[in-house]
Amino acid sequence: MHNLTPNEQRHADSLEEIRSSPFLQADCGSADHLGPTLEELLPLGRYNDGWADVELDQNLMDCGLRFTDLGAQWRTSRKKLPRIQGDFNLLHLRDVLNQPEGPAATIPDASDSQLRFLSELRFFDHTPRSGSGKLTYIRLRPGGTPLEIWYSAVADIGGDPYPPGFIKMDITYCQYLDALLLTKGTYGWQYLYTDISLRRGDFRETAGYLQGMLEVFPEVFPQHDYTDLRERLEARQ
Repeated sequence: MHNLTPNEQRHADSLEEIRSSPFLQADCGSADHLGPTLEELLPLGRYNDGWADVELDQNLMDCGLRFTDLGAQWRTSRKKLPRIQGDFNLLHLRDVLNQPEGPAATIPDASDSQLRFLSELRFFDHTPRSGSGKLTYIRLRPGGTPLEIWYSAVADIGGDPYPPGFIKMDITYCQYLDALLLTKGTYGWQYLYTDISLRRGDFRETAGYLQGMLEVFPEVFPQHDYTDLRERLEARQ
């Protein structure tokens, strides 16, 4: 394998944890293919004139990953285990920056301010293997340090002044990557880092996935500490 940074090694190990677990049936990407370093992508203005003054803070530069196919779709495979599943696929930042536009076309009748907001979003995590349409965006705008992280799904989330279907996560890009090491992309894990109640009836399935994750993963992946995630779920139920 290539000479990986410590953080890249953690994520390569996490992918292998999914692949090798006898409790999960998984379709995994690869940690073998690397793109350029984040430093090689600077300055951002060469990708978009509006990003000339967008700052990537040092923490993001240090934690960023070079993988070009890091992701997995999985589900529990033992009948006695809770039925949970997940999907994630992290894009290399180069592929994030090369996206020609944000998700404005998906929001009919958006206001001018909402269109400006949408134009600043580029997705960096998605669910291509399952096609479930879950997307996580980084907001690229001058003066926003650390850069905001927003989650979007086919659900009644968010609200004015932002367009429906988008909710801000209380998390940085680096913290998002850290959380993926624990959650492995379990459906709906992003809600644990938002201001939302999972008591709503339309979140029953999502809450079930998260509850199942916290029942199964401490035994399947005992090397990880799930205390914080458990407290976050309790605070939203």
